[in-house]
Amino acid sequence: MRVEVEKQPDSVSTLQIELPPEQVAKEWNAIADSFARHAKIPGYRPGKAPRRVIEAKFKKEIQEELTKKLVSKSYRDAVAEKQLRVVSLTNLEDVNIGDDKTM
Repeated sequence: MRVEVEKQPDSVSTLQIELPPEQVAKEWNAIADSFARHAKIPGYRPGKAPRRVIEAKFKKEIQEELTKKLVSKSYRDAVAEKQLRVVSLTNLEDVNIGDDKTM
């Protein structure tokens, strides 16, 4: 995980966090596996649909869950690593997941 802290006026800081593809892919796979266990796809027994079918059908939901989990965890880790004192989190922008599983 790469963390950059940019100081802004009025005691505000901007964090830029970049996660390695291995970490993103590992979490993506765990979430996709969870969806696969519980998904009901016509033509397949429960839990037996191929991964590509699961990812095609639930891509948006998997990305939302991945973003929620990784942003929360990486934010906490970055604050601890940089020893920041946080009063409040004002906004979250530019969360991108690349095709190569970078975030």
